[in-house]
Amino acid sequence: MPEIRVLVVDDSAFLRRNIPRILESDSGIKVVGTAANGVEAIEMTKRLKPDVITLDVIMPVMDGLTALRCIMNENPTPVVMLSAVTYEGARQTMEALSLGAVDFINKPSGPESLDIAMIRREIVEKVKMAANAHPGNAMARPNDVAPRPSDGQNGAPQSTAPVKKVHINKELVAIAASTGGPAALSALLGKLPRDLPAGLVIVQHIAAGFTEALAERLDSISPIHVTVSKDFEEIVPGKALLAPAGMHLTIKRVERKIYAALSSEPSDTLHRPSANVLFASVAKVCGAAACAVIMTGMGDDGALGIRAIRDRGGVTIAQDEATSVIFGMPKEAIKGGGIDIIAPLSRIAGEIIQAL
Repeated sequence: MPEIRVLVVDDSAFLRRNIPRILESDSGIKVVGTAANGVEAIEMTKRLKPDVITLDVIMPVMDGLTALRCIMNENPTPVVMLSAVTYEGARQTMEALSLGAVDFINKPSGPESLDIAMIRREIVEKVKMAANAHPGNAMARPNDVAPRPSDGQNGAPQSTAPVKKVHINKELVAIAASTGGPAALSALLGKLPRDLPAGLVIVQHIAAGFTEALAERLDSISPIHVTVSKDFEEIVPGKALLAPAGMHLTIKRVERKIYAALSSEPSDTLHRPSANVLFASVAKVCGAAACAVIMTGMGDDGALGIRAIRDRGGVTIAQDEATSVIFGMPKEAIKGGGIDIIAPLSRIAGEIIQAL
């Protein structure tokens, strides 16, 4: 397997020395250059054509967000952001992810010589993951055509036999995403109408401290109001509730109303919040009155749960491979027979509206 060629961009001379040392401690990674600001990063990206870029947010001359916009427009490359663990840092990170960055790492905040070792494993793993990502896929294309599972297009496994659907009004849309999700959610929610006749619940795998910033970002670009869910908050049409980091979100029904319930249990899931936990509760509580969407992300979270929704008669949608940054979660859901519709990112909103 060829080495992963990495460009390291940071205004800290200490990090420009030590991040390459960390990365090259893995025999599968080679640092091909370092840059101290966004202008240098853009020029070196064109010249060196790295497989992955690690990019600081706050830098002199040109900041990381401005550089990221240029890179994604001119030379789309997988980018892992280095972000400060602050409120403003979280907001900037969410903007970077919405612009197409693949993932982020919390930048050391204490004595650098001590803290840099703490991110060693994380930065190596995320750079390796980013090398398999397709960042240009995060942007919706207006003329994409949505293949159905039976078409067998885009290399997607064919779905199982169709489940007979009950034609009743949908009361809930449940959405799950992971790597590449903030950009995909931005594209999706921006196309949904303000008067959508169903409530939404969203699971996005994200680190603690960043959920509020993501909700604010999505709320600013979506006609639908987006907030971080509170425990036992009523789910109402035209509003989206985002599961907080570190908590599972499930659905409860009291008389004719549905509510979002938060819990740290089960504690043995790989992710918290978990798409499988959410989808399983949606299948049980809403059944055929649900629409579920699984989007870009690594792993198989959501595959079992979305199959349960489909088996109960709900409508299920998966983002296609051509527009996924990482085609892990959608692929596993399709393989598991849980998907009715495979759609490119630009068409998912239309498929939701049709389902409702």
